[in-house]
Amino acid sequence: MSVMQRALKVLSFLAIVGAVDLSITARVLYTSGHPFEPLQLLCLALTVIFSLLLGIFGLRTGGDRLKVSKLFLIIVLAVWANLGSVLLLILTGDVIVSVIVNALIVAAFAYVAHRVSHDPIA
Repeated sequence: MSVMQRALKVLSFLAIVGAVDLSITARVLYTSGHPFEPLQLLCLALTVIFSLLLGIFGLRTGGDRLKVSKLFLIIVLAVWANLGSVLLLILTGDVIVSVIVNALIVAAFAYVAHRVSHDPIA
């Protein structure tokens, strides 16, 4: 197993942890009276869902380059959902660290998945 395949497994686990952390953070902020816009809630929900799917399917691939290349649609959707959440944070002036960390995890996952899917067959 190559270094990139191991990194993909670690990032898959981190994507699951990041999705759970983001859902807990959003729940705590919502119940504490933080005013969320409906679009912001939708983007946060999509970010959690796609990050969770990314982590689960990333762990199920086992680092196989053919299986990883099939994750392209989920990776693109997760990147777009995270980008939308970060842009809405910038526009509203909020600072939620969980959203930024989750976006970094998904960006790293996309890079490593690209590298794994283009590894030569050993």
